[in-house]
Amino acid sequence: MTTVAYLYLGAILFVAGALGTVIRANAGGRIIGVELMFAAATLTFAASAVGFRELDGQVAAMVVIVVAIAHAAVGFSLGVGLRGRG
Repeated sequence: MTTVAYLYLGAILFVAGALGTVIRANAGGRIIGVELMFAAATLTFAASAVGFRELDGQVAAMVVIVVAIAHAAVGFSLGVGLRGRG
């Protein structure tokens, strides 16, 4: 696949995540939409890094992955905290 194809795929994934975030009523669906947008951003950064032959995109992709891990950890801790109250 070419770099442009990966960029189109990233755009499609980002739009799907944005729609999932806006349309879903529950928190779980919205979190999945946000994670899908994180994955699309990571794919776009990595594809552009390969296309432009520079390391900056790969570094940005790693930053997005770290933010996604932190996002998942906070969501998990909130879920466990709310479950323990009931």
